[in-house]
Amino acid sequence: MEKIVIALIFGGRSTEHFVSLRSAAAIHTALMALGHRVHCIGIDQKGTWRYHGQPRTCPSEVNCAAPLISLCPGRRSLTYAANGQRAVEVEIDLLFPALHGRWGEDGTLQGLAAMCGIPCVGTGVLGSAVSMDKDMTKRLLKFSGVAVAPWMAMRTMCSWDEVVECLGSTSLFVKPATSGSSIGVSRVSNASEYAQAYAIAAQIDTKVLVEAEILGREVECGVLESASGLLASVLGEIVTKEGQRFYDYQAKYDVAGAVDICVPCQLPQSIVSSIQELSKKAFRCLELTGYARVDFFLKNDGTILLNEVNTLPGFTNTSVVFHKYR
Repeated sequence: MEKIVIALIFGGRSTEHFVSLRSAAAIHTALMALGHRVHCIGIDQKGTWRYHGQPRTCPSEVNCAAPLISLCPGRRSLTYAANGQRAVEVEIDLLFPALHGRWGEDGTLQGLAAMCGIPCVGTGVLGSAVSMDKDMTKRLLKFSGVAVAPWMAMRTMCSWDEVVECLGSTSLFVKPATSGSSIGVSRVSNASEYAQAYAIAAQIDTKVLVEAEILGREVECGVLESASGLLASVLGEIVTKEGQRFYDYQAKYDVAGAVDICVPCQLPQSIVSSIQELSKKAFRCLELTGYARVDFFLKNDGTILLNEVNTLPGFTNTSVVFHKYR
């Protein structure tokens, strides 16, 4: 296999900074095992890009004393200078973002790569921007005939009574429109909890989603683009343990044993095929490229509802995508 010179980018300004570090570690290990040359670029929480060299192991944090990096539009390279020394230019073949959330998963990094003429792993500007906004994702999918969970999007908080009347439920989820990893997500069942949850979500995003809770199973499908077309993975299921209210940040990354990840999950082949086809339909609808993870609810009556689409899914050792493709 031909060696590729890859700039692996991790960290970032978003609330998912630390999740990105975990994803980067797994990606770095895989790229090194394949024999590629990997230059590590860490973005600190202020948004500064720093060069971390070609370590054998991916850094566990962004070194804020590392050399600053600059990119030059029209050149497939990055430039850094250490301790006042002469600038060094490093030619690269590919950017591999291991970033999650805004300023990495939302089309901004993808646009920068396009302006610089550097190929970038994953979805481009349009698909990244649309999929990052859960409200816009649902609108486009619903227009294309893909069933989604009932939702409201708001920039000013509606009253509890309005929300309950619109969504037809008093069991609701409140979340920022453009956040991931369940950061800022709350499950609520009364007006007081709703007001508190809205305030939390509004600190992260100016647009807040409120969704009706769906009773059923949480199923996820990976989609990989290849030269021969789209490949849908086996399905994975998230099974929360007793006492775990929902699949929140702690269950995903901090609390061991909070959930079981069942891959492949046990479902009739007809349902598996339907979810795989819906995953590929969503992938095409949102103009995605490369790879993505598509999340669904399977209701007790067999109804399939698409929950959300992740264009840069987590690659930590607890991530569902990791279990599907390992």
